[in-house]
Amino acid sequence: MANSSDSSDNSVSSSSDSSDNLSKPCSTDDLDCIRQYFMSNERCRPSSHEDGVAIHKDVQVAYIPKINVTAISLDEYITFYGSTIKKFYINNVSNNLVISIDFEGININSQHCTLAINQRGEEPKLVEDYANESYSAEITAVISGRGKEIRSAKVSAFNTNAYPPFELGPNISQSSDDVVQAMYQELVSNIPTAVQELFLTKAPYFFYVYLQSYICDYGIEYTGQIV
Repeated sequence: MANSSDSSDNSVSSSSDSSDNLSKPCSTDDLDCIRQYFMSNERCRPSSHEDGVAIHKDVQVAYIPKINVTAISLDEYITFYGSTIKKFYINNVSNNLVISIDFEGININSQHCTLAINQRGEEPKLVEDYANESYSAEITAVISGRGKEIRSAKVSAFNTNAYPPFELGPNISQSSDDVVQAMYQELVSNIPTAVQELFLTKAPYFFYVYLQSYICDYGIEYTGQIV
């Protein structure tokens, strides 16, 4: 979104996100209060977790449309580093709860990552190996009903590292297959676009893993798969 110095662009002083319309039920550094808030809205099981400790997940699905790839990670471990809740407030006009979490690091490690390379007029070509990725981002969730509609949260991400470190096993990165080679070269030639596309599904995935591991477990099994 372009910025403008013309004050007329911001002339609606009563906009719904004005500070006058916001209430803060908890301090951002009070996880106990935030946990109680979520528990009061809908039944969930209180949870607690420490940064730097891996969380096991069975499956994660992500998409990179630019190179026609679907990535399916099985038996995955996700580890958060430097997680900090930056915003936690209710917009009293929209009745939305906004929670924003900043992550200094998010590491994903899977020994079984399958890339399905979609091909025109053919079945996808499948290639499997390990994958290790590290991201940093601020994840924001907007939850309607003052936080009650947790399953339909609108989640977005502000990626803070356009070139995150990653490693794909040799079956992918050093393949002799022409299709796999072409896909990998296209991937590494434009990492920022790939990361932007990945975050369309990774952002809600990260949010639900964090929320249910650190704050309150709703039993939501979000994998990122689009059906």
